[in-house]
Amino acid sequence: MNLADAQIAVLAENQYQELELWYPLLRLREEGVNVVVVGPAEQVYASKLGYPVRPDIAIGDVDARDLDAVVIPGGFAPEGMRRHRPMIDLVRKVHDQGSLVAAICHAGWVLASAGIARDRNVTCVALIKDDVINAGGKYVDQAVVRDGNIITSRLPSDLPVFCREIVSYLREAPRRGSGKRILDPSKPRTSAVYTHAAQLSQGPRGTASADYTTVVKTGQRVA
Repeated sequence: MNLADAQIAVLAENQYQELELWYPLLRLREEGVNVVVVGPAEQVYASKLGYPVRPDIAIGDVDARDLDAVVIPGGFAPEGMRRHRPMIDLVRKVHDQGSLVAAICHAGWVLASAGIARDRNVTCVALIKDDVINAGGKYVDQAVVRDGNIITSRLPSDLPVFCREIVSYLREAPRRGSGKRILDPSKPRTSAVYTHAAQLSQGPRGTASADYTTVVKTGQRVA
């Protein structure tokens, strides 16, 4: 596949790991790939350290047929992703149509929830390897593992080989055209430039509720 013909979604949720979202996003754009950030809604999501990201497209406006790959960052964002059924469904559909699913660190949780880790060689952060194994995955302690159309890595330090493997996969993959809607690359895309930090706060979802909700507020201006 010509990389300029590829379309990739990078998933976003609160408490994502900064490098695991931004490194693949910028590295793949550097290769000419049309990369969009997809989240539950078009609102600001905060990283673990308060770095904001605003998705280009809400999950409800994306069709798996539009995508040649999906990249899932880690941090604690996958915990929110796996609670949002449309995000899990998108990952499963991208996988089932034969396109690439790339997951790093805690993103193994998303593979488990999507039911696509079973009988596949995968890696993840060691903290969740039991979850991946119990989901049927064959855990391998390597910097990057490629099994068919699934690529996985463990930690931010693995990002260079993780992204190298994604680029290699896309170059080898046949071009997909049928049913694919071009996501207009002329529109402004999510930028790493920001003016204010994002602050996460959590509170009860309702009066006397044992459930909670997460709110992102605009914090202090970044000098």
